[in-house]
Amino acid sequence: MKKIPLAMGCIGTIAALSFGAFTDDFSNEAESNTLWTKNNDAVTLTFANSACKVVNSDTNFIGYARHAFAANDRRETFTLSGSVTLGNGAFGAGFSVCVAAEGMPTGYYISIIENDRVTVNKIGSTGAGTEVVTVGSAFLTNGTNVLTISRKEGTFNIFCNGEFTVSFTDSDFSSGDIGLLVSPGSNAVFDDIVMTDTFKEGAPRTCFADDFSSEALTGWDWFGSSNVSVGVENEALHVVTEASQSIYQVFDLPLTDFVLRTVVSHRGGSSKNFYGLFVCGRGEASIPLAGFGINGGSNYGTFLAGEALTPTASTSIKGDPYVSSTGDTTYYTDTLEVIKRAGTDNYLFVVNSDTLKRFTGVDFMITGAGIFCLDSLNLIFDDFLVANGTEAICPVREPVTMRRGGRAVLPIVLPAEMPLFDLSGRLVSRRVQGMTSRVSGVYLQRTGKLPARRLDIR
Repeated sequence: MKKIPLAMGCIGTIAALSFGAFTDDFSNEAESNTLWTKNNDAVTLTFANSACKVVNSDTNFIGYARHAFAANDRRETFTLSGSVTLGNGAFGAGFSVCVAAEGMPTGYYISIIENDRVTVNKIGSTGAGTEVVTVGSAFLTNGTNVLTISRKEGTFNIFCNGEFTVSFTDSDFSSGDIGLLVSPGSNAVFDDIVMTDTFKEGAPRTCFADDFSSEALTGWDWFGSSNVSVGVENEALHVVTEASQSIYQVFDLPLTDFVLRTVVSHRGGSSKNFYGLFVCGRGEASIPLAGFGINGGSNYGTFLAGEALTPTASTSIKGDPYVSSTGDTTYYTDTLEVIKRAGTDNYLFVVNSDTLKRFTGVDFMITGAGIFCLDSLNLIFDDFLVANGTEAICPVREPVTMRRGGRAVLPIVLPAEMPLFDLSGRLVSRRVQGMTSRVSGVYLQRTGKLPARRLDIR
């Protein structure tokens, strides 16, 4: 178990509102001042601008502002929701639930960490903390996030910005007080706190779709070069990579039998470098990945991480734009699909309704899918969709601002043997340690349990 130090202080008991629906939007500063009590003198509360700012000046102990419920108002079925905005340099903040009214503040402490992931800790009667679960979420933004915690009969469902994030089961603590939680040396602004006696069902997604009708890229995460030009223009995703740049945009989603699809238009740049769809998994020493791509020269290829891609020509691929004798340019679109049917090991790579390859050898559990773009390319992507099952159907969800700058702990880490390609589409072999093969590209190096380190080689 991991020891989580708690700063103990006098915790006053205050009159609780009738439980039916506890709310505080902090629009009435005087009332809010009676509803929340700080746990020690290192914590300060400021009610202003219809929000509550909690500052924890102690660099060793967590801090929180508690709302105490009357004994007959501590419900075992509830949903707690509120917005959390981490301050500059803050590590984490969130909510505590099922907190004991007296003595050691046992209970569950759920925090958004670095706007990147959610962690759940359980504090026992001795003050020792046990990490229950930590998961990353691409639905967390670098601004304000809505964190929702729902409990019923020992099952907790956690949502970030309305998106189901993780579920866990634990019955050690069933009811109690709540708190606005901040990590050591951190500060955060809270707003729109709502707690009801309802339960919110949640389950992992089975599909994801983005028609890029919004400038916010819902749920996408990414790895690769940090300065690639990516943005939504005219309801499509515009990606431009320079020399030595590449980008992999991924959505985390467990897949078994599925349909993966996008529409892409080659607008300029290299005719030899590849772009397209990929699926990936998880691993310790290396991360499995399978790619399905085309290039502007009307070639296609499939690959597994660490294996070479062999370009194969196909007249089904439209590829490069066409410039007429009068100088007019026609931009083509290609529809790419990867289809995995139940009862078969074949992954069908389909371009413009023509099955170009029946790919085998994907022997890992798939946890994500997305689009990739190698260097020196100008591309337009549209109508991305991935769905478990046999039908390419999934509703487009409300947008959440895309993370830019990468996650502190990447959900997917490219292995050292992940293939890079030169301008002719050939595999580039190299060794990461010491960079003895100094080939331009982007490398990710992972040591033990530390976050991946990106190496940009020019």
